[in-house]
Amino acid sequence: RYTSQTCPVCGAKKNVRGRMYRCSCGYTQHRDIHGAANLLSKVLYENQIQSLPFEIQKPTYLRIA
Repeated sequence: RYTSQTCPVCGAKKNVRGRMYRCSCGYTQHRDIHGAANLLSKVLYENQIQSLPFEIQKPTYLRIA
């Protein structure tokens, strides 16, 4: 619950508008990657959203030629 709205750095909850999640603490990430990382965090940390112990790389977008 709230995986796309919760900042993993400071724990603040905010509504997401646009494709990027931006928190006032300075954390910025693509909305979909942010939500997926928070889901992974909940699995790893017993239902808690925390910063992950590794950096998530910028995604590469592929298109059909």
